[in-house]
Amino acid sequence: MGLMVACGGDGGAAAPAGGSAGMDSPDFTIAPEWESLWVVGVLDGEDWEVFGAVTDLAFNEAGDLFVLDEQAAHVVVFDRAGAHLRTISRQGEGPGELTEPTSMAVLAAGRLAIFDRSRRGIQFFTQEGEYLESAPFDPQQGMPNFVRVWLPDGSILTDIETRITSTADGAMSVSSGPAGAESERPIIRYGPDGGREVRYTAWDPPPPTGEGASTEGGSIRFTMSPVRAFDPSLSFIPMPDGRLAVVDSVAYRIKLVGVAGAVEDVLERPVGPIRVTDAIRTAETQRRLAQLVQTRVSSVLGGRIPLPSDFQEQMTAARRTTIEQMTFAEEIPAIDDLALDFEGRLWVERTGLPGEEGPIDIVTPDARYLGTIQPGGLRIPDAFGPDGLMAYGETHDLGFPIVGVVQLAPSSQLETGSSTRNP
Repeated sequence: MGLMVACGGDGGAAAPAGGSAGMDSPDFTIAPEWESLWVVGVLDGEDWEVFGAVTDLAFNEAGDLFVLDEQAAHVVVFDRAGAHLRTISRQGEGPGELTEPTSMAVLAAGRLAIFDRSRRGIQFFTQEGEYLESAPFDPQQGMPNFVRVWLPDGSILTDIETRITSTADGAMSVSSGPAGAESERPIIRYGPDGGREVRYTAWDPPPPTGEGASTEGGSIRFTMSPVRAFDPSLSFIPMPDGRLAVVDSVAYRIKLVGVAGAVEDVLERPVGPIRVTDAIRTAETQRRLAQLVQTRVSSVLGGRIPLPSDFQEQMTAARRTTIEQMTFAEEIPAIDDLALDFEGRLWVERTGLPGEEGPIDIVTPDARYLGTIQPGGLRIPDAFGPDGLMAYGETHDLGFPIVGVVQLAPSSQLETGSSTRNP
């Protein structure tokens, strides 16, 4: 498993007295100790322990782990010791059944929310597995293409939307991508009541220049915009107090956005972006081509529109063209990813060179820097749980999916954030 690595590293200075510093402090290395608790996933066995495609993990307040298997279209629940508790839902299109579940969240009041992209909506269950209700979206008005993060009430935050409309001649038009105009990236809230609203409008760099690529199949035409590597990504995480932590620039800047949409505070560290060189350009092009896989379009269309048999291959060829013709920003952004643990601390992954991991800073919303985990140490998990629990979705050496749970040692428990978690 990729998570089973040595912790720590020799970069940076020792931790200051007290275990924290101001955001302007130079890096100091921390190496949290942890232990592996259990691993689940086999090549051949019971239905609950053979995974097809693990797409999401989530803990509840008790430390039970929920594992979403998109291929099997169900959720498998394990207790803190790794014992199988139950399996929720199954493949199908009836009430409480799933078709293409891609994301889930354990919500307040004991509910479980699952986003089913093919069925274009959210399915709600109790944590014990009882089906409660569904909340469909209207694809003509817009729906999430995928879930970035969940809110405690079951709302979805995303910046990538899909719209499916019909033309007068019977053709189908599919629009999927960022929802904003030039120089803006709205963060959209989709509510379980079907409502849509802009939660915050982030900065967007000017569109890349050059030519894109397109492909057609029957009455469907997909157009891909030109690509520019190393544009700042948009990362956002809901905080326990209702604010959003947003990263949308090249600099090390984390905006704390209030419920009214205004930036109330900014967390910054003296970490600059990396200048892009010819060697970096070559490495990034080769990395993307090596990772190129066939593009799935059936999920976007909900599996309801027939496509030519070679359309997937055409889509892959079009993506290859956009990579081979892509341009590059002048700098690699300082921050690559953002996560929030169960105690309200921000895990800020800094950007490494192409194909390399970056260090991870641990900071709090009240501007305390708790240290940096060096590459080769503990990585950001797919799910944080209570009491230092962390879950990782991995691939076994033989190629089948597995899930592992680790726990921070009591001596390595970090200082807590400034706010109480809002389940």
